[in-house]
Amino acid sequence: MPKIDLAKVPVRTGTNYPDPHAAAVRDRQWQGIGDAGFLTALGVNLCTIPPGVWSSQMHVHTHEDEFVIVLSGTARVVTDCGDYTLGPGDMAAFPADGEAHHLRNEGTEPLVFLVASSRDSQDGCVCPGIDMKVGPDNIYLHEDGTPY
Repeated sequence: MPKIDLAKVPVRTGTNYPDPHAAAVRDRQWQGIGDAGFLTALGVNLCTIPPGVWSSQMHVHTHEDEFVIVLSGTARVVTDCGDYTLGPGDMAAFPADGEAHHLRNEGTEPLVFLVASSRDSQDGCVCPGIDMKVGPDNIYLHEDGTPY
């Protein structure tokens, strides 16, 4: 496999979240580094989060572990067990069925980080506190199972 040329990896923006949950994350950007390297069991994304934007809604994966390393900027990590800050070189890990979490850029500079996760075909997410979940079919539902 040749070196991955980041300039050739498409930049994607936005979210699949239904309204009203899309607004906080709509301006996030990411590049599928794992896809560019033809990885099938490991997802790797280079994420850029502008000031005032979140990486995601608070969520916990049902089957996937996640690992984050901040490259530049400052992340406020919000979890259901407390908040903390990550700066360049800092790392965090989120096991499947562990803490609900997300990253917020409350600074004035873009937040850039790598996130890696296992690619489990059975994975879904639960978003506590906002009445939203999504299964492996990528269909967003209310907690009672009715679709958005």
